[in-house]
Amino acid sequence: MITAEELFDRCREIVCSHIDGESYINKRVHETLKLACTEGTRNSGMAFGNLFSQVSYLCKTNRIDPRDKAAIHRMRRNSNSDTPLSNEQLAEDISALALFISKVFNTTAPTELYIPGRTTERSLKKTAAKTQIKYIRAIVNSWDENYVYATSDDESDLLIDYYNKDKFADNSYIIDILREGMQINLLDCDVANGGIICPLLIVVEPDFLLDISSLAACFTDYGNHPLSYTIGRMRQRPNSQAILLGNFAGSALDDIINDPDFRLSNTINKSFREQALQFCTCNDFHAKAFLDDAARQADNIKEAVNVLFDKKNTDKKSQRDKVLLEPSFVCEQLGLQGRIDLMTHDFRLIVEQKSGKNMYIERNTSAKHGRYREDHYCQLILYYGVLNYNFGTGTKPDSYLLYSKYPADKGLMVSGFATTTFLEIMKVRNRIVAQEYLFAHDGFDKHIGQINTETLNERGMSGFFYEKYLKPQIDDITVPLHSLPEIEHNYFCRMMTFIYREQLASKVGGPDGQAVAASGLWNMPLHEKLETGNIFLHLTVIDRQSDGNGSGYNIITLAVSEQGADFLPNFRRGDMVYVYKYDREPDVRKNILYKGTLEEISSSRLVVRLNERQQNDSIFNTGNCHTYAIEHTHSDVATSSAIRGLHELITAPKERKDILLGQRQPEADTNRTLTRNYHPNYDDILLRIKQANDYFMLIGPPGTGKTSMALQYMVKEELATDNTANILITSYTNRAVDEICSMLCDCGLDFIRIGNEASCDPRFAGFMLESTFGSNPKLNDIKQRLENVRIIVGTTSTLQARPFIFEMKSFSIAIIDEASQILEPNIIGLLAKHRTDGKTCIGKFVLIGDYKQLPAVVQQNENMTVVSEQNLIDICLADCRLSLFERLIRWERKQGRTQFIGTLRHQGRMHPAIAQFPNEMFYKEERLEPVPCPHQLDTSLNYNLPPLDAIDAMLQQERMIFIPSENCIDVKTSEKANASEAIIVADLLRRIYRFYANEFDADRTVGVIVPYRNQIAMIRHEIEKLAIPVLENISIDTVERYQGSQRDVIIYSFTIQRPSQLIFLTANCFEENGRVIDRKLNVAITRARKQMIMTGNADVLNRNSIFAEIIRRYSTDLYNRNNS
Repeated sequence: MITAEELFDRCREIVCSHIDGESYINKRVHETLKLACTEGTRNSGMAFGNLFSQVSYLCKTNRIDPRDKAAIHRMRRNSNSDTPLSNEQLAEDISALALFISKVFNTTAPTELYIPGRTTERSLKKTAAKTQIKYIRAIVNSWDENYVYATSDDESDLLIDYYNKDKFADNSYIIDILREGMQINLLDCDVANGGIICPLLIVVEPDFLLDISSLAACFTDYGNHPLSYTIGRMRQRPNSQAILLGNFAGSALDDIINDPDFRLSNTINKSFREQALQFCTCNDFHAKAFLDDAARQADNIKEAVNVLFDKKNTDKKSQRDKVLLEPSFVCEQLGLQGRIDLMTHDFRLIVEQKSGKNMYIERNTSAKHGRYREDHYCQLILYYGVLNYNFGTGTKPDSYLLYSKYPADKGLMVSGFATTTFLEIMKVRNRIVAQEYLFAHDGFDKHIGQINTETLNERGMSGFFYEKYLKPQIDDITVPLHSLPEIEHNYFCRMMTFIYREQLASKVGGPDGQAVAASGLWNMPLHEKLETGNIFLHLTVIDRQSDGNGSGYNIITLAVSEQGADFLPNFRRGDMVYVYKYDREPDVRKNILYKGTLEEISSSRLVVRLNERQQNDSIFNTGNCHTYAIEHTHSDVATSSAIRGLHELITAPKERKDILLGQRQPEADTNRTLTRNYHPNYDDILLRIKQANDYFMLIGPPGTGKTSMALQYMVKEELATDNTANILITSYTNRAVDEICSMLCDCGLDFIRIGNEASCDPRFAGFMLESTFGSNPKLNDIKQRLENVRIIVGTTSTLQARPFIFEMKSFSIAIIDEASQILEPNIIGLLAKHRTDGKTCIGKFVLIGDYKQLPAVVQQNENMTVVSEQNLIDICLADCRLSLFERLIRWERKQGRTQFIGTLRHQGRMHPAIAQFPNEMFYKEERLEPVPCPHQLDTSLNYNLPPLDAIDAMLQQERMIFIPSENCIDVKTSEKANASEAIIVADLLRRIYRFYANEFDADRTVGVIVPYRNQIAMIRHEIEKLAIPVLENISIDTVERYQGSQRDVIIYSFTIQRPSQLIFLTANCFEENGRVIDRKLNVAITRARKQMIMTGNADVLNRNSIFAEIIRRYSTDLYNRNNS
C-alpha cells in the first residue's frame, strides 16, 4: 500500500529537480496524482474514466474547499499538458497536490510543500458571456425537478435546464438515469440569462462507447427498450444463407468500387474463401439459390454505383475517386463508435448497404420514417451525427440507404436527417449505457426479473407475425432466465455481474486509472501514450500493395521514424489497430480511422493489412507528405462472447450443467486400459484421463512436458482408441496454439487450425482452413476435408467468437491448455456447447495448467470479485477471478477425490540448484524431481574461459545469484526504470557472451525478465553501448510475456525502488496451506535451465519475506565492492 509520506517524498523530489522549461516535471506530477487517486479510490467499488472523475470524486468525499478544489483541478490539467511550468506555477501545483494528498490520506501536509493561500483564487467561467457553447464535459452533483447541478472540467459550477422548450429538446427522461458522479457531455448549448445552460443533447457517460450497429438493432417492430441490447448479446451467433449473402454483398460493393472490370466469380470465390467454415456449416445453404441471389445483388449494386457516380455527370464521376470503404470513427462527444459502408473523404456522400428483405419495398407501403426499415434509418442518422460532431462538416452529406436486393430505382433510397429522430435514438443510447452501469454497480440479479417479453414489447405488438416469428425469438432468450434452479440462477447472475464490471473497467477504467481502458484513446495524455508504447507517431507510407486476392490495395508499409529515446512499442504481430493520418496532434476523435491487423513490426517499418481494400489514392499515398499514427483498437467481442457463453450454459443439458456446477459426481470407467505404454512418467495419468467420463485436471508445473509430452500422448491415445473420434485442442494464447501445432507437426498428425492467419506462426499457415484449398474452392471438397480431419485447433476466443465448427463436428474430447489463464466465463460456454436437439458437442474435457503460475488478467479490484452467495462458495467459487481449472481442483480436493486430478512431477528444465527454491517455496506438495536431463546432471556451468575478476569467478561457481542494486531514483526518469540495474544486466550479458563465445545463441542462451516495459528500453540502451550486435537480438520482456518460454540463463531485474511498487510486484500472490505462493516470482525463476541471476534494491525487497529469503540465500556484494 502506498503511503502519504512516500507521495510527499515524490513531491519533494519534483521540487528539488525542477528546471524552468523542462516538461518532464508535468509527467511526474501526473504520476504522483494518479497514485494518490488509485489509493483513494481503491475500495470505492466504482469505475472512473479519467483523472477528472477520480479527482472530483475524492474532492467531494473528502469535503475539499471549492477554492482548493479549483486549484487541484488546475494542477491536474497542467499535469496533462506538455507545456513546461514556471517556478511559480510549479509551486502552486505542488501546494495543491500536497493538500490533495493530505485530504485523501487524512493527514497533515508538510509546511514546505503546502502553503495556505498559495493557490490562486478560483475563477468561475463566465458562461453568461457566451450565447452558445458547442461542447461541455461535466460531472453531475445533484438534480431536482427543474435543473441538473454539475461541475465542468474547468471547475465551473453549471446550472443545466434539461428541458429546453425553445429547442424542443426534452431531456427530462435523464432524471431517471442520473447518478451522482456521472460524467455527461452537454452538446449544442444555449446560455440563458443567469448563465443557465440549455443543451440540445445530454450524453451520459460518454467515455462508454456504444457500437452504432448494435444500438440501431434495438429499434424493432415491437419497441426499442434498452434490454433489447442485452438479449441481443445473449443470442447465439446465427449462421444462415441470408447472412452469408449479406457478407457477399458487402464484398461485392467493395469490389465494384475498386475494380471497373468487376468479375462476379472472383468475389464469390473470395467470399467463400473468407467464410469457408460458415459455408460448410450453414444448415439452410442451397448453392444454386445463393449463386442466383448473388448475381442479382451484384447487378443491383453495379446499377446503384452507376447512379451514385453517373459517368455523364462530371461532378458525380469525380466523387468516385474520393470513395472510402468502411472507414471507422470514434465519437467521444456522442459516446458512439462505428464504421460506414461507403463515404467520400470530403463527407459529401455516405451510403449504408443492406442486402436483406424490405417489406415496405415489397408491399409498396411506407412506415413512420418512409420506406426504410427503422433500424437501418437509425443507423444512417447516427453516422450523420458522428460526422457532424467529430468534424463539424457544415454541409449536409447526401445520405443513401442501398437495399441491394432490389434494382436501384427501388433499392437506392435518399435519406434525410431528422433532429427529433436523432434525439430519440440518443435517448435509447443513454438508457442502454445507464443500464450497463446498473448491471455492474447493483449486480445483475437485481435486474434479471425485468428481462421478459412483456417489458420488451413496448408497443404492445400482437398478431400472427409477432406470435409466430418475433415472440418465440425473444422467448428463446428470456424464458430460460426465469426457470433456473437456485444455484444456476446465482451462478448466472454473479458471473454476469463480474462480466459487466470487467467490461466497465475495460471501457472506461477502474480505480487504478484508465491506462488499459478503451477511453485511454482520448483520456490518456500523449506523453503517457508514448511512455507506455501505446502509439506510433510520425509514420510515413513507403509502399502499398494488394495481397493478390482482389483489386485495390490492402497491404500498407509504413516507415518508422525516431519515436523517442525511451520509446518501446506495446504492439505485437496480429494486434488489431487503427491507422490514421493527422496534421498536428494525433487524435482518433478528429480523424478518419482505418482498421487493420499489424502483420510485421520492426524498428524501421510496420506492415498493416487493412480490413477493407481501398482504391482512393489520397488515403495512403507514397508520394504525399502526410504523417500517420497507429493506436490499438478495442472490441466488445470478449464481453459478448462471455455473455453468450453463460446463456449457453443455462440452456445446456442438465447432465452437463450439473457436472460443471458440482451438482453430480464425475464418473469413470476403470475397465478401460491404454492401447500401449507411452512413458513411465506419464502412463498412470494417461490411464486416469482415459478412464474419466466427464473431466480431468492435469497440473503441469514448469518444465514437466505438459504440451510436448502429456498432450501429445493424450492425442495419440484418443486416436488409437476410436478411429472415428474427433479431438478439439484449444488454448488461451496464439503462442500456446503455435506450440501445439508444432507438436502435432513433429508427430506427423493432421489437423486444421481455425483463426486469423495474421496471428498464426507462418510455419503453420498451411494448416489454416482457408489454405487447404486452391484458387477455385469447391464446397463439397471443403466439407469433406472438415469431416475427415480429426483434430481441430484454435484459441478459446476464436472458437467462442466463431462457433460454427460445432454445427458439423462433435468432439469426444476437448483438451484445454493454459486453462489456469482462462477466466471461467470465457470457457464455460465452450464446454457447455450443445445443439438444438439437446446433444452436447463435447464429450469429456481435460484442463491443463498450473495455478501457481500467472493467472488470467482481471481489471477489477479484489473486493469487486469476491462471491457472497453461499451455494456458490460451497462449490468452491469464492472469487470470480478463479479459473474453472482452479475451482474444479479445489472442488475435487474438497470432496476427497484424487481420481480426476493428476500432477506431472518430473521436470526437465531447471537444474536442481535452481529448482530447490521454487520447490521449497511454491511446490512443496508437488515434490518435483529432475527427469534428469543431461544439463540437470552437470556439476559445473561449462564457463571454461579463465575468469577475469571475482564476478566472473562467481558466475562460474553459482547457479542462483542475487546482486543488490544501488538506489538511483531520478525524477527525470520513470520510476518503472532502474538505471543501476540496467548497467548490471548489460555487464552480466557481456560476461555471459564471453563465456559462451561461438556457442552463444540469442534465442536460447540468455533472456532478461523485467516487471515493467520501461526497463526494457533502458536495458536495450545499455546493451547498445557494448557494441556486441548479437546481444541486441536477445529477448527482454515482462514476466507475463515470458510465461511458457525458457533460456539457459535468466536475468531478472526487479527494477522497483519504492516500497509502494511491491504491491504491483506481488499482486498475484495467494496462500495455500499456510504458505504464500508468489506466482510472478515463480514464473521468473522457473524460466531458467542452468543459471538464475537476480538484481534488485535490497532495502525495498527485504520488506517482503520471500524476497528477503532470496537475498539471505543468494546475495553477493561483489558489484558494490567493484564500484567502490
